[in-house]
Amino acid sequence: MEHLLRVTLDKSTQPWTVDIDQNGNANHIDRSAQPQTIVWQLEGDAANGQLQPLAWVDTPPDGIFGPAEPSSNGKSMQMTDLNKNAASSGDWVYRLSVALDGQTYSTLDTTGTNTNPSIKNN
Repeated sequence: MEHLLRVTLDKSTQPWTVDIDQNGNANHIDRSAQPQTIVWQLEGDAANGQLQPLAWVDTPPDGIFGPAEPSSNGKSMQMTDLNKNAASSGDWVYRLSVALDGQTYSTLDTTGTNTNPSIKNN
């Protein structure tokens, strides 16, 4: 199963920040014996940018997530999530940046709020 996370720019902040749409709990990954794919896709004002490498704020244990691999044009990135048992359950916060027109924009660094992008293995 593929989980799509739409990546846009939030121009209401100064400086602008990267916003990851987690509506509908798109970032919640149910337990499965098979790896699932998480995809970040640039859209809207961010569509002409390039995704930068994902950086974990809360580092997950080894063996849950595969490497975050950008597409050849940098417009999307995907990663596998093997949420196969209780040991892989958790909530992992990450930082994501987008390079656009000579600037780099990142997700907010406000720990403990719902603005933090995260992967939630249920």
